[in-house]
Amino acid sequence: MNVFSIDVEEWYQGIEIPMDQWNGFERRVESSMERLLGLMARYDVTATCFVLGKVAEEHPDLVQRIHEAGHEIATHGYSHEKVYNLSPERFRRELRLSIDLIQSLTGEKVRGHRAPCFTITEDSLWALDILRDEGILYDSSIHPVFNYRYGIPNADRQPSVIESDDGAQMLEVPVATYPLPDPLPDTNVPCGGGAYLRIYPYWLQRRLLRKIEERGEHISVYVHPWEVDPEHPKIDLPFRVSATHYWNLESTLPKLEQLFQDFTFRPYRDVFASELESLSA
Repeated sequence: MNVFSIDVEEWYQGIEIPMDQWNGFERRVESSMERLLGLMARYDVTATCFVLGKVAEEHPDLVQRIHEAGHEIATHGYSHEKVYNLSPERFRRELRLSIDLIQSLTGEKVRGHRAPCFTITEDSLWALDILRDEGILYDSSIHPVFNYRYGIPNADRQPSVIESDDGAQMLEVPVATYPLPDPLPDTNVPCGGGAYLRIYPYWLQRRLLRKIEERGEHISVYVHPWEVDPEHPKIDLPFRVSATHYWNLESTLPKLEQLFQDFTFRPYRDVFASELESLSA
């Protein structure tokens, strides 16, 4: 089985706009999540939803609906600030706040985490120890690619157990990449969703995922709710932010529908049930 996940956040929360300016923007996460929930129900897809703490705070009913629909709820942090811009103390504080918000709504322990914009990098590996300290069993924040905002290009492409000096363990599960052959070692093609799902023609997306399957490897694909909402407001942004945020939004839902027909998807808690049970023992 493969993993499908959703980074549950508003359209304006990942585009370099400070949190103290968010009040001026239209809330659209509920309507866009309803589109995704409907599509997943239609194709019997269950997902892991990495919910931003601020979203859980403002839309508690949405979190409960996602949970009642059978999807796993994990944490996406609280403020959507990049991890390497936070102090360890603030990261821990925001992590605890997001976990407490989610657990109060679902009644279930939060076991998974994904950093905003995959920003556990070489400069913020300290965050992994804090995640383990706070009871997180798996993380999906390290992206084995190069990007101006994130990435550790030579990181493991497949799930691996990370162990701290005190022996505490956690499962790291990156989103999908396909490795290029020599003479380009440690060069991976990102194909785990997000902007890449919108940028690539579907035949290429499908081909890359099939090639990963042929290697006997794990596939993890993700999206954001705003990516299935092409009507969300368009604002002036730096070009490299705007280009990836608004590119080809109309293609997301049709591509997801194809993806759900071509591949089987389940949440992290199901695909890695035995590993998580071992880590929690």
